[in-house]
Amino acid sequence: MSDVVIRIEGRSYLTLEAVSRCYGCEVTWIREAYDVGLFGEGIVHAGSILLRISVLDRVAEVVRLGRYQGMGLEAIVVLLGEDAGEPDAVDVEPET
Repeated sequence: MSDVVIRIEGRSYLTLEAVSRCYGCEVTWIREAYDVGLFGEGIVHAGSILLRISVLDRVAEVVRLGRYQGMGLEAIVVLLGEDAGEPDAVDVEPET
């Protein structure tokens, strides 16, 4: 996956498209989850929305609840809350 990681100001990001491929679900569903605030704030770069790699555990949890346990996005928001982003979190991936 390192070929799809976008580095900006020392932080690692993935496009919504890359995230959807990683978790095997439709990009429109990932976008809807993003739009309701489940993944915190992303950034726009070159016309694509990017998510910090630090929210991938949150993405996995949302996918599990929504796609495999049948919960709607509104119910997931109630269960987990909105805005999972951690804008000041430091990526732990080593520089290569």
